[in-house]
Amino acid sequence: MIDPSETRAAEWGRPERAEREPGWSWNDLFLALAVTILGAALVVLAGRGLIATLGVRAEERLIDPAVYVVGAGVYLAAILGVYLFGARKAGWGALGLRGARWPYLAVVPLLLCVQLFLLVLVNSAVSALAGGFENPQVDALTGGRVLSTGELVALLILVAGLVPFAEELLFRGMLYPLLRRRMGAVLAVVLNAACFAAAHVVPLLLPGLFVVGLILAALRERSGSIWPGVFLHALQNGTALLLINEALRQGLV
Repeated sequence: MIDPSETRAAEWGRPERAEREPGWSWNDLFLALAVTILGAALVVLAGRGLIATLGVRAEERLIDPAVYVVGAGVYLAAILGVYLFGARKAGWGALGLRGARWPYLAVVPLLLCVQLFLLVLVNSAVSALAGGFENPQVDALTGGRVLSTGELVALLILVAGLVPFAEELLFRGMLYPLLRRRMGAVLAVVLNAACFAAAHVVPLLLPGLFVVGLILAALRERSGSIWPGVFLHALQNGTALLLINEALRQGLV
């Protein structure tokens, strides 16, 4: 006999109880984070050694080749950590790498518009309270210079490709099911968003990142997949990069 509650859960995209029982533990998550941190440290050390050997000077912007490789290495290390302590234990599907129903994919462009609108409101409030708002990502990504076409494409591959996939895999794929197992959806979404914002360690951006995290976690809860979140995250990052570059071109920042 089919349980009507399970039918409704499947119809609305809500994860069934069995899907909320991850095949990994908090210890596995911490080990995945340890792999990420260790991998990042090794990549940074290797990058510094290579720079010293070649006698070149790395610029403090992500598009610099040395910094770019280090950044990519950090996110690849995160994916490796999730694979070792999540996917190998429970499979990629348990991490949310499963197909999503089309309405959750179709709504992504609308959610992007809502998200951008909310970010404008939140950042305006932060600016009013802080007496000004200078997005630190402008210098971190571009060094305050207009990107060439090649540089723009390279950055889009990283910040709108690798970064969203790795972050969604870690925060909504591995962390969210652990939170959801012990608490209701609302609290799990809020805590997941808080962890996502705090992990970026950029005080001025914390409120905005928290709002983004709420939308991404809610999308994970409703769809049972991380793919809609990956696409929304990718569009968000890609749009932000394009707007930053255009603002630099126009002399607005």
